[in-house]
Amino acid sequence: MKPLYVQGGGTRVERDGPALRVGRAGSAERWFPLRRISQVISAVQVDWSSQALLACAEAGITVSFLDEAGNVVARVMSRPGERVELRQRWTDFLSRPDARPLYEQWLAAMERMAVRSVVRRAGLALDEPPTAKAMRRMFREAAASMDLLFASERIGREVHGLLAALATQRLAEMGIEETLGDGAGLAADWAAVLFWDFELPRLAWLEDRLQDDCLESPDRAEIVAFFEARRARSERLTAGLITRLHRWLIELYRWR
Repeated sequence: MKPLYVQGGGTRVERDGPALRVGRAGSAERWFPLRRISQVISAVQVDWSSQALLACAEAGITVSFLDEAGNVVARVMSRPGERVELRQRWTDFLSRPDARPLYEQWLAAMERMAVRSVVRRAGLALDEPPTAKAMRRMFREAAASMDLLFASERIGREVHGLLAALATQRLAEMGIEETLGDGAGLAADWAAVLFWDFELPRLAWLEDRLQDDCLESPDRAEIVAFFEARRARSERLTAGLITRLHRWLIELYRWR
């Protein structure tokens, strides 16, 4: 199973039996069997039939719509997965009045762990672990020094959107509600944590573009290829976040 990316003005997606039919004026139609699709990432200007969207939901496929800036602006969720025990623990957790601050503590711990991983991979010798804010400033300054800050930010926005779509799909498979009680979204939070794994590759990509005298921002197709080259690792990291969330919920209620 692989993700399906659909983009381009004038593109239409329809259901054709057990497959999605994708067509555009002037181009040959293509068919994508639903059983081979893990998730769909669609540009907002793509025209979807209601039957195609329903087919994805019934097949357990989440469809995420991204705007031109790479932001996830809408989602069609798949049916919940079979992880009943985890889903029930999360549902119980949401009923707590202190759910938001507790979740934020857990999320902050996940970000600190991700930052430490970046520091180790970069081989930085520091007296004490840097804060996430300090590390972001360091990467931003590095991109600015190459006159590629705009390109760096474009990559960041697009990859964040793709990671949010990935997190949405995995959370749906686990049957976990994608929002807290106050409406805050988990997928965007998790995308921010997962993006730390892209900071060094993004910087290396910018350096390669500088050596090639390419100071323009990469287009969406290039950024998707950049993301797909690391998708397997992002999948593992997302699964790791779900496992850590599960263990944390178990410990939280064990000592309640």
